[in-house]
Amino acid sequence: MRRIVTGLAGIGMLATVLTGAATAASEPAHLPGGPCLQPDQNVSLSSVAGYADVIRELDRIERTSNGLVSVASAGTSGEGRELYYATVGTGPTTFWLQARIHGNELHSTEAVLQILDYLASGAPDARQIREQLTVVVIPMYNPDGAEANIRQSTTPTRIDLNRDWENFAQPETVAFWKLWRDVAPELALDLHHMGQSPIVEGTNDLNQFQIGARSIDPSRMTAEQWLTNRQMAMASVDALERYGLANVAHYPLIDITNAGLSRMLMGGTAPAGEQPVLQSPTKGAIFYEVRSVGQKSNGQLENLFRIPTMAVLRAAADGSLATQDVSGYEDLPFASQEQCGRF
Repeated sequence: MRRIVTGLAGIGMLATVLTGAATAASEPAHLPGGPCLQPDQNVSLSSVAGYADVIRELDRIERTSNGLVSVASAGTSGEGRELYYATVGTGPTTFWLQARIHGNELHSTEAVLQILDYLASGAPDARQIREQLTVVVIPMYNPDGAEANIRQSTTPTRIDLNRDWENFAQPETVAFWKLWRDVAPELALDLHHMGQSPIVEGTNDLNQFQIGARSIDPSRMTAEQWLTNRQMAMASVDALERYGLANVAHYPLIDITNAGLSRMLMGGTAPAGEQPVLQSPTKGAIFYEVRSVGQKSNGQLENLFRIPTMAVLRAAADGSLATQDVSGYEDLPFASQEQCGRF
């Protein structure tokens, strides 16, 4: 049985700004700067949400939501931390929103907490989303890795949790697989950071956002899944084009069967002692890759997560996702993977 979070003292820590006004454009214009860490750069994580911050913020949102948000734990991490998630909405379609499966991909946690806070508000679009969707929000999938500021889990071994949905070697994977099975999300979105400093091919524009509509080859998906993935992708891209600062590109084409989203789409695997889900409930599952490293641009990076996520949530709630035009998907450019510091 999952544990409900109670008695956690809470304070607000994150702003709830869900529309992004355009700011100065970011272009890779000079050396040795650029959007990446430099060898002699002092790095501080004081402005980034840690595990204790997540607990406090989840408690604040739950307490002030007038019953609209419930917080629970799916299990415990390898180091014994609770794997917290929140649920908002009572609609017939379940939407899975996860962040920070890689512990050192920082700003997605803050973005999804801001989204959760907004979804508990009285805004008309928030009410419509709650009526049409049940949104399951995982702000810190990998709390041990987040606290250590590393990509992988920390114990019993260091494993990329996004490559563990076939072996189920880590307790985090087992816990969240069971939650996925139980809540049966129809749509899923996974938030990531890029590890390099790419530019859009054929330009000198800093690529700040990559869209991942295919964690597996489309031949492994149903026709409905591949269409839904492209619809989610283009709803995201359209929203960012209106924002104007992202310089969107395709994520490189991959076919990774042991990733979380891949197995949500495919089903067919299960932890020891559990029955595989042979017919997956998940009709669409995509991921975002946002430019890494903030400190002086945290708000911009959070916008790059929040704006497309909210666009997909709104489209799923108002029905427009089903009619989203995907004709421009194949025309999206790729990015050249430049090493950090080149620009």
